[in-house]
Amino acid sequence: MIGMMVMRKQEIERRISDAVEGRCERGAFMERHTTLRVGGPADLLVRARTEEEARGVLRILEGTAVPLTPLGGGSNLIVRDGGIRGVVLRPEGLDRIEEREDAVIEAGAGATFGSLLRFARERGLAGLEFLAGIPGVVGGGIATNTGAFGFSLGDRTEEVRFLDRRGRIGALRREDLRFGYRRAELPPGAVVVSAAFRLDRDDPKSVEERIRANRDVRSRTQPLDRPSAGCVFRNPAPDRPAGRLIDEAGCKGMRIGGAVVSTRHANWIVNEGGATARDVLALLEEVRRIVREKSGALLEPEVRVVGEA
Repeated sequence: MIGMMVMRKQEIERRISDAVEGRCERGAFMERHTTLRVGGPADLLVRARTEEEARGVLRILEGTAVPLTPLGGGSNLIVRDGGIRGVVLRPEGLDRIEEREDAVIEAGAGATFGSLLRFARERGLAGLEFLAGIPGVVGGGIATNTGAFGFSLGDRTEEVRFLDRRGRIGALRREDLRFGYRRAELPPGAVVVSAAFRLDRDDPKSVEERIRANRDVRSRTQPLDRPSAGCVFRNPAPDRPAGRLIDEAGCKGMRIGGAVVSTRHANWIVNEGGATARDVLALLEEVRRIVREKSGALLEPEVRVVGEA
């Protein structure tokens, strides 16, 4: 029986490797694929360059018990030290961007926020400037409804195309996605392949000025020179930002192993070198405990935690 299970696993891996022309890696350490630079090995990391390749992988997995974890740019994510079982699918080649109709941009799931902003700026299209300086890609941004400065991707999203677990293409309009604070209601197991954004016409110089201003704010207030996952906790309320509560509780500079609460922005935990996911999660929980004790506020994580301890 064990021999049959091993053969089955090997056959699945072989078929996936053929589907993506060998762009897969056994035991890929996720610390190399997350912005926080922590995380144990994935059973199989698969890089899909095209929608057809991603569809092929999903069809191979259909009817199996193999877990699937879609991976965007690796930000807003903590992978535990035990790694991820099953297949991690990274649609890194789906980075096409085009103006589909007047002031509507369609971008592949693998397109970076930086490339999306450059495309919009060159065409005098406004509405996504809040993304300036945020690491990430469109697919992950849709799944987490990435936002800043009071704006979010959901505000501008018109339609999202995705693959379901059976490899079938589907599409959802903005109203069906029910965007909320750092979330979107995608079907279980869905893999985003592209998204369309409705923008506004504006002078390219004005768009560039807002991009530069937002980037400057980030560089002054956030520890962009250190590995991190971005903001760790959700804001309990608009007038009670998590960073202020953490700062007032005296948690800035707290350290567990290589994980440190940033002295520049208290809602960021940075990897000062050699941090493990266990360090980060232990520090996260300690900060929650102290803030609850000092202010009564219960901080909820904004980062997604996946994998095994």
